Amino acid sequence: MTQLDFSIWMALIACVLGGVRIGLLLADTTVPADAEAPPPPSNFLDDRRLIGVALLAAHASSAAVLGYGSALGHGMALALGLGWLGAAGTRFWNARKLGRKANGGVVDLLTGLALALPAWSDLARLAHGAII
Repeated sequence: MTQLDFSIWMALIACVLGGVRIGLLLADTTVPADAEAPPPPSNFLDDRRLIGVALLAAHASSAAVLGYGSALGHGMALALGLGWLGAAGTRFWNARKLGRKANGGVVDLLTGLALALPAWSDLARLAHGAII
């Protein structure tokens, strides 16, 4: 049995935290009430829950495959990490444009970086010739 790297442990923790955040999104049934926003469509909560379930399944499967330390798990975690980094960038961009604070943007950024760590550590080992 192979020993798990620190980067894999960090990615596993980030998968759990990302899954918890998605689970909280699924549990939240409030509809945003802006004065100038039109009312949401009737299937708004159904669509949001469908996306949330897909993201929760992606985090769970990525964590399961990461436990084996395979390259597939590293790629899955990298894809999720890039998604979280994109979410952080969007959150920072919107906060800057609207003149608000980016609440949760730092958490999204750190989650994305932690999920991408195993793939980046493999690239660093490949650059130094330790994998071949």
